[in-house]
Amino acid sequence: MGLSPYDKKRYKESKRRRRQAILQSETGYIVPYRRSKKPVVIGICVLALVLIAAAIIAVVSACNSKPVSSASVSSEIESGERLRVVNRANRLDEDYKPSLISFYGVEVHKGITDSLEQLIKAAATKGVSLKAAKGYVSFDDQQKLYDQNLEAFMKKPDYTPVRAQAAAQMIVPEAGCSEAQTGLLVEFDLSDPHAKSFLERECINYGFILRYPEGKEEITHRQAFDNVYRYVGKEDAGKMRSFDMCLEEYSDYLGSRE
Repeated sequence: MGLSPYDKKRYKESKRRRRQAILQSETGYIVPYRRSKKPVVIGICVLALVLIAAAIIAVVSACNSKPVSSASVSSEIESGERLRVVNRANRLDEDYKPSLISFYGVEVHKGITDSLEQLIKAAATKGVSLKAAKGYVSFDDQQKLYDQNLEAFMKKPDYTPVRAQAAAQMIVPEAGCSEAQTGLLVEFDLSDPHAKSFLERECINYGFILRYPEGKEEITHRQAFDNVYRYVGKEDAGKMRSFDMCLEEYSDYLGSRE
C-alpha cells in the first residue's frame, strides 16, 4: 500500500533529521537544515523577467510616441475662426485682434506660420522664390486704406458717392470688412515668374486657397486678386477645390448641412 501525502511528508522529515544527526556526530558541528533554493531562484528569475519586460515596453512606448512640438500646437485654429467669412454683412468688431506673430517681417496669425513656412520651403525646392509681402492689417490702418481709395474714386467726375463706395469696397474694404484683419490672409510677392503657377497648383497642400478668384466677383464682392491667399486648413482647402467653391460658397454649403 502506498504512503499518503501526510506519511510521505513525515518520512522525509525523519530522513532529514537522521542525516543531520549523522553529520553532527561526524563533524562535531550542528549542521543547520537548508531548505531547497529552487523557489528562491525561480522567484528571482520571474522578477527579472518582469523588470526586463517593463523596460522593453517603456523603450517601445518612448520610440513610438511623438512629442508635441510648438509648431503643431500653434497650427491649431478653431474652425469657426479658420473658415470665417468677413465682409460688409459679417463685420469684425473694432476691438477684434487675432493672435499675431512676425513672419520674416510680416505679421500673420500665429496659427499659420508652420504651414506658411512649409509652403515657402516647398517652393524653394522647386527653384521658386516665394515671399509673403503683406499680412495682418489693423482696424485703423484698414480704414485709412479704404478712405484713401474712396477719395480717389470720389475725384472721378463720373462717380457718384454710392458708386464710389461700391467701387472702393471691391478693392479695399472699409475697416471691419476685411479678412486682412484676421491675420489669415496673405498677399504674396509674385515677382518670380513661376510663383503664381506654383501657388495655384500647390496651395491647397498647405491649407491655403486663392481667396478672390476670377469669375467669383459677384459672390465675393471683391475684384479678383491672383496674389491674395487665405488659410483655411488642408482638408477644407482640398474640398473647396474639388467643389470649385470660394469661401462664401463653401460657408453656405457647410451651413446647409447643419
